[in-house]
Amino acid sequence: MTDQSDLIAYIHVMKTGGQTMCDILRQSFPGRHCDLQVKGVASADDLRFARRFYPHLRSIAGHGVVPLSNLAEAAGSIRFFAFLRDPLERCVSHYQYRRNKDETSDFEPWLERFANYQTRFLTRTRTTGAARSIRPNADHAIEVIERHVGFVGLQERFDESLVMLRRWIDDPEFDIEYRARNVASKSTIRKQLLGDPRIVALIEAHHEEDAKLYRYARDVVYPRQVARYGAALEQDLAALRARLPAPQRRVVSRALAGVKRGMVYKPLARRHASPGR
Repeated sequence: MTDQSDLIAYIHVMKTGGQTMCDILRQSFPGRHCDLQVKGVASADDLRFARRFYPHLRSIAGHGVVPLSNLAEAAGSIRFFAFLRDPLERCVSHYQYRRNKDETSDFEPWLERFANYQTRFLTRTRTTGAARSIRPNADHAIEVIERHVGFVGLQERFDESLVMLRRWIDDPEFDIEYRARNVASKSTIRKQLLGDPRIVALIEAHHEEDAKLYRYARDVVYPRQVARYGAALEQDLAALRARLPAPQRRVVSRALAGVKRGMVYKPLARRHASPGR
């Protein structure tokens, strides 16, 4: 469990339910949550800059938020959590998302660049650069989880993970009722890739370290969290699902926080992070 003085840090691994998770944090802590705008790994300096706009910061998120950073230097106490996903499903979802946006590469060259993505992502530091430049090592990523990450959810068990995450965060303002975000409107690319046995075998060959990491999270870390939660989990999960999808809400404080994020913090953070500033 976290203390309400802790800074909650969400490690946003691509295509693991991250947009929905960020939305939950924004609705729970309007004006006190920041999606860090950084290039590469977020630093203590980036966090100090964000605090100029969010002086009562409760949670942060972003693709630059990773455990092996110096973020703790700018936080009295920081607690990390992450969601992981089956590597095969995450990979094809990631590629489909990029193709639907701006990716022009064929799948196989793209796969070379983003192999073992979750393992590389979790082991980034300020000096290693982009995730794809890191040599994947599942044992190292597992060590990072065990030493630095307080909670690990599974995208495939998203609702159940949220119920357990709510207890881990232990804040009455943390509201886990949600509406799914960033869900692909078409799954043509995904179906094509998963329907080709050669491509599936190729993906698996490029994600051996991720598979080892995911199995550890699924078979060791996650059952440990379930056991810690106790017998009430099934009942609490049913109660959440009875309230989903959450109704559309118009909350003034959240609207104002969105304006500040989009019109004040983001533009200035991009300038702050730009080279040669």
